[in-house]
Amino acid sequence: MSSKYNGIQFGTDLEAIWAAFFDLAGWEWRSNPAAIEDWKPDFKVTFKCEHSECGGSHTLLVSVLPVKSLNNLEAHPALSHVYGVSGSDADGGALFGSSPLATKWVIAHGSGGGSESIYDRVENADELWARAVVVTTPN
Repeated sequence: MSSKYNGIQFGTDLEAIWAAFFDLAGWEWRSNPAAIEDWKPDFKVTFKCEHSECGGSHTLLVSVLPVKSLNNLEAHPALSHVYGVSGSDADGGALFGSSPLATKWVIAHGSGGGSESIYDRVENADELWARAVVVTTPN
């Protein structure tokens, strides 16, 4: 089922909730970025990073899937783009499921990096998720 948020029509309710979450978290986002090889991300998101070696922000290309767990999804094209996405300015590909509990990406951060989730970047993720669900629920 499609859903509208902030005047934009999304293919699914879950995509609309994630868009609202990005707004509440202060992340910049755009829906339906260009395809990368055999992968069509749902969002391009950028969030601030205070680390001195990170240039002020990180950018992800995100696929949204209606799943509670990302187990057994290691072969998804989004997760094959680690530490950068060829042909894009993104730092990596990401999978976002049906809540902040199901989020994963791998990017360089400072002189290291590795696997991250929403909880690594959004302190009050569960609270913002609950608010995003409310603002996207039709009256």
